[in-house]
Amino acid sequence: MLMILSSLFSLAAAQKKLGNSGKEIFENKCAKCHGSDGIKGKWGAKNLQKSRLEDEELTRIVSKGKNFMPSWEKRLSKEELNSVLEYVKGLRK
Repeated sequence: MLMILSSLFSLAAAQKKLGNSGKEIFENKCAKCHGSDGIKGKWGAKNLQKSRLEDEELTRIVSKGKNFMPSWEKRLSKEELNSVLEYVKGLRK
């Protein structure tokens, strides 16, 4: 039992160190407006499946926010931000 608890604590510590995946962050922070598939469009949110923004512009919008979209640069680490950006680009059709 002690070994199992030790393993669970180690796993939790490793996950915390790595941060959340881009998908997890997107689902928790972005999907309420963009939808889990990126096309919801609530409050003017853009259809992410149709987005063709270059990496620089996408990074700027997610970091600084735009219109009703909040800024995430102070809420997410660089690694988390990059994970979200890669996930968002993966939603494109």
